[in-house]
Amino acid sequence: MGPMHVSMHACDGSVTGNVMAKLGGERDREIPLTYLDDDAPPAAQALLDFWNAHASEGNLPTRSDFQPDNLIPWIDDISIYEYVPEKDDFQIRLEGENIIALTGENWRGAFAREVDCRFSGGLHAAMTEVRTTGRPQIHHLRIFQREWQSGIRLLLPVLLQKPGKEDVIQIFLAIFPVDD
Repeated sequence: MGPMHVSMHACDGSVTGNVMAKLGGERDREIPLTYLDDDAPPAAQALLDFWNAHASEGNLPTRSDFQPDNLIPWIDDISIYEYVPEKDDFQIRLEGENIIALTGENWRGAFAREVDCRFSGGLHAAMTEVRTTGRPQIHHLRIFQREWQSGIRLLLPVLLQKPGKEDVIQIFLAIFPVDD
């Protein structure tokens, strides 16, 4: 076993990292995947395919591609986070109804770092990578509020174009429950 890593969250002083893994607190919380396998929820694959179909020639899909009418099959599974440069964080603008039902919580208006502080997660870091690379991320994760439930989480970057203002990166987070 390698050296123990301990870090302190600025938000509450909780210990995270390898210490939590050793104590069982982080075990299998967020596992990055390079692709969705055949037993992934079909809705997750369909949403990822939709994103890929609108990501042409290395450009991010735009909000005009990701309008509610185009997202009807997944609309309740999606939360929209918007990058706020002044805070170097991602604020939740919309929380999907199925995500609220799955977690029992509504984080609308909160920031990714607040979610991380509450659950010792890596959401902010994952979203930062999505923002800087312009590539989606896929994770298998434990639903923090229900240890017996896991899911597939997609993080999909989308460009919100604002006429006369600087464009903003939004990240569409979708969670689809899976059976263990």
